[in-house]
Amino acid sequence: MDNQDKLLITTNPPDVELTAQTLQAGFCLSDITVLPEKGFVVVNGEYRHLSAKAFEVLLQLALHAEEIVPQQQILLAVWADADAPKANLTHAISEIRHVLGDHKECPVFIQTLPRRGYRLLTPLQSQPTPSVANAPPLIERRSQTVVVNRHWSWLMSLFRGSRLFSVSVAFLVSVWLFIQVMAITFPLMNISATGMKLTLLVLLVGFPVVLLITWVGDLRERKRRMALSNNPKQRQFWRRQLAVDLGFLLLSFTAVWLLGRSIKLAIDDDVQQAPAIVQQTVALGPIANSLAILPFQLQHGSKLADYLLSGIRDELVYSLTQLNQFPVLADRAMQNISTDLSYQQLADQLRVEYVLEGRMQIVDEQFQLAISLVETATGMQRWSTRLAQPEQALPTLQRDLHRQVQNALVLVMPQVSVSLTGRDYQITNNFKAFDAYMQAQQQLKKYDDLASLDTAEQLLLQALKEDADFALASASLCKVHLDKYALTRHIEEFDLANTACQHAAGLAVNQAEVYSALGELYRLRGQYPEAIAQYEQALAVNSRWVDAITGKARVLSAKEQSQEAELLFNQAIELEPGYWQNYMHYGRFLYDNANFAAAARRFEQASRLKPGSTDVLNSLAAAWFLSGQFQQAITVWQQVVELSPVSLSFSNLGTALYFAGDYLQAEQFYRQALAVSPADYTIWTNLADVLDVQADRQQEALGLYQRALSLAQGNLVINAQAQPLLSQISRLQAELQQCEQAFDTEQQLLVSNLTDFYVFYDLAIANFTCQRALQGITYLQQAIDFGYPASLVAADPKIPHEISSRRSGNAVSINQHEGIYR
Repeated sequence: MDNQDKLLITTNPPDVELTAQTLQAGFCLSDITVLPEKGFVVVNGEYRHLSAKAFEVLLQLALHAEEIVPQQQILLAVWADADAPKANLTHAISEIRHVLGDHKECPVFIQTLPRRGYRLLTPLQSQPTPSVANAPPLIERRSQTVVVNRHWSWLMSLFRGSRLFSVSVAFLVSVWLFIQVMAITFPLMNISATGMKLTLLVLLVGFPVVLLITWVGDLRERKRRMALSNNPKQRQFWRRQLAVDLGFLLLSFTAVWLLGRSIKLAIDDDVQQAPAIVQQTVALGPIANSLAILPFQLQHGSKLADYLLSGIRDELVYSLTQLNQFPVLADRAMQNISTDLSYQQLADQLRVEYVLEGRMQIVDEQFQLAISLVETATGMQRWSTRLAQPEQALPTLQRDLHRQVQNALVLVMPQVSVSLTGRDYQITNNFKAFDAYMQAQQQLKKYDDLASLDTAEQLLLQALKEDADFALASASLCKVHLDKYALTRHIEEFDLANTACQHAAGLAVNQAEVYSALGELYRLRGQYPEAIAQYEQALAVNSRWVDAITGKARVLSAKEQSQEAELLFNQAIELEPGYWQNYMHYGRFLYDNANFAAAARRFEQASRLKPGSTDVLNSLAAAWFLSGQFQQAITVWQQVVELSPVSLSFSNLGTALYFAGDYLQAEQFYRQALAVSPADYTIWTNLADVLDVQADRQQEALGLYQRALSLAQGNLVINAQAQPLLSQISRLQAELQQCEQAFDTEQQLLVSNLTDFYVFYDLAIANFTCQRALQGITYLQQAIDFGYPASLVAADPKIPHEISSRRSGNAVSINQHEGIYR
């Protein structure tokens, strides 16, 4: 007989040979008798059935008691196939354990060794006979080893033996995944933060319920097993398990109570916040001589293009704000106000003393506009009039409307200067210019991509063709070209913006919009004193002109005057809380200061005010990415590129894939980004990086680096001192092995105060490329100190491995320029 089919165990009498044949007659495991020939196992006098395959598995383990038996050996012996499904063996072991009353997590009889096999822990005894029943077995000499094997880790066994822990882990992982999905989908569905907290509270309450149901079911099963077993060790194990479970339940319920209480307090604060604002408003009362112009209504049966109806009202709001004699609520501050509110409710929510209402109807091709001024406290109509003009004379109607409302306000508001009487609001006398301008303004309200800007540009050019002295159209055209430059990096767009702005300034009109557009032009040039002067001039014309306030804040932020800038960003939000762009400006400021979590919250507020905006979603994803929420960011960028072909989102998605090591996919997205913005030097740099880290494409990358450098150097004519631009030029020069020029550009940067982590990161890569490792390490540490996520440095192949391995992270190369995230 083969040695593998027999086993010598030490009993009285000694050297009794037990083979597979002798074991078939029966043997003992502690106080359990196994009778393979009869197909029974006797446990506490109870006969229990065991299947034939399970008996064969048990015999194989018995033949090699206290030894590890590989799975393949058992499969070959029992199923005659070492490659038989392991599930067969697992099922047989479970059956044996069930019959023996064994516990997988704290085994007495059979121990599972993952990826190694199984071991029978209990030494064998031959089946008791009258001749040997009274003889003391010699296996007592090895009892200490058996105990050690059985109880190798009581604590681990107790924890692993409870279903509470596995259920808790599964529940918490599921909740965590749901929260990640919730963080992405809820803002897109315009669900408030309060709704998210309420959903989290419901999930939290469900946790102890799930634990209780699991524990009760587990407890019943344990009671049943204890009733079938007289083994004192098993009873001791189950008592300890019960104590551990009760302690875990107590700790879990305490943690749930504390966390649930915190969430409930946060929800209560959210619920009470809106009423608190209203109460505060009531306590403060309306602002003296303040005015809100409600959206004009169209008489039933009349037909008029929406852009004309809203445009006439918007121009009236703008013209009255230029008087700078009384507060006029901006249109953007009223975006979330219902027109069905009573006058008293309008007074409470808007804090205005008067509202101006208008109703338009068309009779015999005449545009008739009925206007009334109402005192909100009493609901009394203080003034009204009716204007009528044919369609071609709408500019005249606009001018007459301004003059008559202005005169009425002088009479109604005693503190308004009488000197305002007769001051006309100049827009244009040309109807075609007026009509095209109104259409352009309506298009800019919906602005979210390059196509909208292109349409607005054509309409403004048409307006200026009809009336070359149309100052507001020229100022709007300047802003359109500046926005297009930010998206495309075409220098021609900036040149066109400069031409339009200078033309508007040469018309010598005292308009806040003209001054604000000039301020933006100077800000992008880096001429900060001139920009501040223009913004101040705009605020002198209209102290509540929010575009000038946020523009000034962005200049102060660039000059490292962060506290003053933050005050102005908050002031803009206070003046126009319903305007999404104010939250975007504030969020970008926080992003630049490496406060990514706070920036994400501002972007989320913007997304609720402007759902589905590609600009908002792209910025939100960038903030999430740099705060470590990679999958959420990638999911949002994928949604954005499906909504609209925005180059920034294509580029950001490519960057995320670049850090993930998927270079082919990253290259594809970068090329899609360049198809939209072929003059963007940052995207060319990103594409070159993807090729450069691939061993067989480095030569191809050099040509792209050269193109990126040429485009970047071309932008120096706009702002030769722009730090992000200079740092990228230094890096590109290093990639092209122009190390002396790269060092000169670096020195040019160092004369100014550097706080931008993107700048330090570019300089770090430039120095690593030019074999100046020590300086590169210094810049890399400064980038991390100023907010560059250290957890991402290790993923960037542009950082030498011996350096990145010492820092658990990678430097993010989602570059940012003027609030645009790459």
